[in-house]
Amino acid sequence: MGKYRIDLREVPNEQCRRCSSAERKSFQQEDLCQEALSVVDGLPVRCVGEWAHEKIYRLVQYLGIFAQGMKNKWANKLNYIEICSGPGRCILRERAEEIDGTALAVARSPAFSSLANAIFVDYNAKTLQVLENRFTSLSSRVPKVRTAAGDFTDQRQLGAILGELPADNLNLVFIDPTECNLPFETVRLIATMLRNVDFIINIAVGTDANRNLVRAFIDPTYDRARLKYADFIGNPSFFEDAAGLHLAKRGDNAGLREKFSATYEESLRDLGFTHMDKRLVRNYYYLLFASRHPRGLDFWRKANSIEPDGQRTFDLF
Repeated sequence: MGKYRIDLREVPNEQCRRCSSAERKSFQQEDLCQEALSVVDGLPVRCVGEWAHEKIYRLVQYLGIFAQGMKNKWANKLNYIEICSGPGRCILRERAEEIDGTALAVARSPAFSSLANAIFVDYNAKTLQVLENRFTSLSSRVPKVRTAAGDFTDQRQLGAILGELPADNLNLVFIDPTECNLPFETVRLIATMLRNVDFIINIAVGTDANRNLVRAFIDPTYDRARLKYADFIGNPSFFEDAAGLHLAKRGDNAGLREKFSATYEESLRDLGFTHMDKRLVRNYYYLLFASRHPRGLDFWRKANSIEPDGQRTFDLF
């Protein structure tokens, strides 16, 4: 193990240009870097921020405790579903350092062998093929691990993927979009189809929402953004709220982010997910954990009792 608390097989990648945000679009195609390949396996990688390892750490820690705590009661009935899986390896652009992404870190964790099914979903067929190639190189795979092409805005498509899982199983669903564009109806679909389910969801309030919420409130031409965010939090009247408009006119980004997050969490409570906790990943986004059962929240807090840097933590939310 290197500098991280879990083994992400970090290695320098000298092909990385450490490109700026302005350059990045020209160096990427279908969210894969066109300038650098993995020095570990020669396959494409995805460019990410240097804080990505914090997200991966929290996910892998929780999966370990989830699987250990439930593997006897739910023997051969534990499933992991990842939506927006990516290609499995990524480069931290600030450091030009290559590490395992969420999908590969999960697949290489000891807890993976306790799962009955693992499904990795991404909208991009090329990305999924890269990930599949990486999975074939692993010596330890659960019997029914697979990749699946799916757009999270297409409920019929996603429903067909989830419909292959037995209804009496226990599921952990990790959703990792890069912006606040996952319709809440997709969360509702998953919660309905997978009756026994815990969520870990990446909420990009510090990037996407922070840049656009004020304008979405006060600019009538920003209707597409309004629709996107209202769909995301599951509240079509969010931008009609007088208190929100007041915050926007004051330019109070922090207040709007808090209101936006609270509305999202209220939509989850309406689905019965009353046990929630969130963990900040720098100032960019937070991981929201949601469960219908208090034991899931106990597991989550235990998994986060030690921070990615090794420091002990206290519950902040």
